[in-house]
Formats: sequence, C-alpha cells, structure tokens
Amino acid sequence: MDRLSTSLIALFTSFTASAATTLARAEWKDAFAAQGVQGTFVLYRPTFDRYEVFEAERARARYLPASTFKIANALIALDAGTLRDQHEVFRWDGRPKMRRAWERDHALDSGMRESVVWMFQEIARRTGKSRMKEGVRRLGYGNEDIGGGVDLFWLQGNLRISAMEQVDFLRRLREGRLETQARSARLVRNALVMERTPGYTLYAKTGTTGGTRAAVAWWVGWIEQDGAPVAYFAMNYTPGPRTPCAARFAIGRSILREAGVLRQAAALRRISECPRA
Repeated sequence: MDRLSTSLIALFTSFTASAATTLARAEWKDAFAAQGVQGTFVLYRPTFDRYEVFEAERARARYLPASTFKIANALIALDAGTLRDQHEVFRWDGRPKMRRAWERDHALDSGMRESVVWMFQEIARRTGKSRMKEGVRRLGYGNEDIGGGVDLFWLQGNLRISAMEQVDFLRRLREGRLETQARSARLVRNALVMERTPGYTLYAKTGTTGGTRAAVAWWVGWIEQDGAPVAYFAMNYTPGPRTPCAARFAIGRSILREAGVLRQAAALRRISECPRA
C-alpha cells in the first residue's frame, strides 16, 4: 500500500471518528482519582457507533505505546516470516531479567501475556528496520515514526499513538480491516485473550514506559459477548513513583463495569498483575 493510500486511511479514520456519536463521561474521573492519577479513557460501542470519552484532549494526545506495540510488532513479524507461528520458542539466555516470569523460554501467547520485552526485541531485530518501517506504515500505526533504534523505538524512541488511535487500530484488527494476513491477525487476536468467562471474553494488552521523562501506563483491548465485540477501549494515565502497576486494572474494570460491558468482576490472572513494560 502506498503513502497516498495510508493517508487516505488516516483521513477516513478521522472522518469515521468524527461522524460517530461522542459522549463525554466526566463521571469517570472518580476511577482515576481513586488511584491518584490523571488520565483518559476511550470506550467505543460498535452497536451504537458511539464513543464515550473521559478527558477528550488527552485522548487525542500521542504517547509512547510501550508494550501495547507488541500487537503490531507480532503482526509485522508474522507477515514477514520473522516469527513463524504461535509455537516458535524463543530461548531465554539465562541472564537475570526485570521480571521472574521473563526468565524462561517463551512463545507468542506467553510472550504477549507476560509482556516479555527481550523476546519482542529479538523479533524486532529479526524483522529489521526496513521491514519494520514498512509494516508500521502499512498498519497506519500512530505517527509511524520508528526512529530511536529498531528494538527500542516503541519503548523510548519516536513512536507515538493516542488513545483514540489505539481504539481504531484494535477495531481494524478485530474486524479484519488491517493490511495484514488473515492468519497473522488470527494468531495475534488469540494471543491477546486475557480472560474467558461464560459471560464475556476480554482481549487486552498492557504497556508501561519505565524510567522515562514522559511516563505513561496503558491498558487497551476489547470485550466480546456471545462471540461479537460489544466494546473497544483504551486508557492511559501518568503514573507516580508510588502508583501500583495494577492501578490500570482497578481503573479500567471500574469504568467497564459502570459502562455495563463487563458483566462480572473476575480475579486478575497472576501473569497480568504488574507488567512493567
């Protein structure tokens, strides 16, 4: 897809977002205040073609995606063949890592679930700058700028994306509208399953920039009921030095339950308690 096509997609996305109904949800501030942070939450209900937004200005502002970029990273690598499939094993080098869960071998599903930075850095190096640049452009991901190192640009480099853009990206992934192979999209969607209950399935990914001047914590995803998406969401906030990393789940679940798209509160799975990437 050429640059003109990418620009047209961006224009269409902007038009679609502006054409949809947007509802301000000022009351969601209480969920953020309870954790002592400032942030934004974007919810999109496909049934009503409606956005519900807390802090609209921040929702349009772009931030480092951190490990939410693992979604795009995996899609690009699967398309390029630098990640073979969900079964390919990436071997731990035996050195201490930031998290104990990273100190073992991983494949796509566990690497996504545990947010294994070293694994996805290896994938990015395999893909290389040229194919990565083309892949990010083809996906229309954020500002499409991969400056800052092929294995660092989403963690501390130039890549930026807004909460509104995150929701659009996830919609295109779920609806099969991304410029990516159907197999790649299916494998990545499967890797994003965080919870599967009788009432809903939650697909989600965390992201956190650690030790940067512009710290941000993300939680993005969508919820399906009876096999159909009922809501897409993206939230980010500025964490303080004492903000628990699980604050995103407390905020997000509170809002999703209040919005009526999360039918029941479920215990967080251990692997999602405190991702630092």
